Amino acid sequence: MVEFFTGLQPLEIGETDPDRMIARVQELDRSEVIDRVLVGYSSTWPHNHATAPFALARSEKFSPIVAHRPGVMPPVAAARYFATLDVLARGRLAVNVVVGGSDKDLRRESDDLPKAERYRRAVEYLDVVRRTWTSAEPFDHHGEYYTAEAVQIQTKPVQGQVPIFMGGESDDAVDFGARHADLYMLWGEPFAGTKERIDRVSAAAEGYDRKMRFSLSLRLFAGDTDDEAWAQARAVERQIAEASGKFLRSSKADTSVGRARALALTDEELHDDCFWTGLTKLLGGFANSQALVGTEERILNTLGTYRDLGVDTFLVTTGAEASWDPALEGFLARVKKELA
Repeated sequence: MVEFFTGLQPLEIGETDPDRMIARVQELDRSEVIDRVLVGYSSTWPHNHATAPFALARSEKFSPIVAHRPGVMPPVAAARYFATLDVLARGRLAVNVVVGGSDKDLRRESDDLPKAERYRRAVEYLDVVRRTWTSAEPFDHHGEYYTAEAVQIQTKPVQGQVPIFMGGESDDAVDFGARHADLYMLWGEPFAGTKERIDRVSAAAEGYDRKMRFSLSLRLFAGDTDDEAWAQARAVERQIAEASGKFLRSSKADTSVGRARALALTDEELHDDCFWTGLTKLLGGFANSQALVGTEERILNTLGTYRDLGVDTFLVTTGAEASWDPALEGFLARVKKELA
């Protein structure tokens, strides 16, 4: 069955009144097509350890994917926090483990490990987190980055473990995902690149005797006609171009392999039938900037091809903010029905 995720910035820049955040959460809570909502992480954003529980308390079926950086807190504390939150969420929680592409953003929170070491640490981190969730007896851990003694928690996740989602393009990221991810989150790419990445990660997961699921992140600009869809896309392009960097969430400090790969696609604006890189170029390779533009039929066929390649989940947004728009509800309900 095809699933749909979307993204949410619970508190927007400078927002001090939670009422608008509550309205955004409740709007998503009413959706019949959105299965989970990614609550992202940055060292400058409102902390999702506060906003995600608040959103859960003001909703009925809101299912957050809480982005989390290994190293921000010790692994046993993280395991305890997410196990508790999962119980309070009635088992609706998932965790997006983000090792981080921007050294500058990590150093802001006192994390100065080089990227290759961050992945080694992340493997050990998740080893401890998963063991904390599953161990029936207290255990000791003495590793390269963490030491813990008599580890035991009283509250376990509802299903035994909380699903772990992650993404990344480097060799270290692929190995980390193959070891620990329940779902591998891919940035939007044309068909050939998507197949290449699915094959690569799947082969790595098989090496650990695991089977991988995949999501793909895309902005959608759908219209009754192609011209109408392109009018929407070009309007957003102009809005971003005229906003003096307001929407820029990637910088030269982000040296990730995935960002470089995304920018390489911008040599051509249009790929396959309706895959558009205009916003990717404008936003400097920001992950959720790749888009599909066209009629509902054209986009449905494109999503169907991705489905055939092995993608069973799509993280969909639209507009300049890469946010949820209830106007997509009817179309996505059709997609779920036809691609089931």
